[in-house]
Amino acid sequence: MSRRAVLAAGAGIAGAGVLAACGDSTAASRPADDPVATEVAGAEQAIIAQYQAFIAAFPQLSLELTPILDQHADHLKSLGVTITSTAAPVGASDPRTAVAVLAGAEREAAKARRTSCVAATNRELARLLALIAASEASHAPTLTRMLAS
Repeated sequence: MSRRAVLAAGAGIAGAGVLAACGDSTAASRPADDPVATEVAGAEQAIIAQYQAFIAAFPQLSLELTPILDQHADHLKSLGVTITSTAAPVGASDPRTAVAVLAGAEREAAKARRTSCVAATNRELARLLALIAASEASHAPTLTRMLAS
C-alpha cells in the first residue's frame, strides 16, 4: 500500500471522527473559561471572518468555500461558543490569491490546534482539539486542489 493511500485512508477516518465530534453534545459541559478553549474560539472566529470576507469579495467562490466555513462554525459550536460578527480585511485582489491565502491559514490553524491539543488540561477538550486539527488539516489540500483546477 502506498504512503498516499495510507494518508488518504487516515484523512477519511479522521474526517468521520471530526463530523462526530462537531455534533458532540458534551460541548456544553466544557469549561467556558478554559484559556485554551478561549484561544481556540478566538482563532476559529478569525478564520470564519476571513472566509466570510473572501466569500463576500468573490461570490464565485461561495459554492466551494461555504462547506468549509460551515465546518469552522461547527468547530466553534462544539466549543460552546456562538459566532460573533467580525470584519476581516479581504487581503487578496483575486479569487486565486484568496484561495491560496485560505490554504495557508488552514495549514497554520492545523499546526496551532495541535499545539492547543497538547496544552489542554481537560481530556475531552484535548480530544476535541485533535479532531478540529484533523479537520483543518484536511481543508488545506481541498483548497490547494481548487488552485489546481
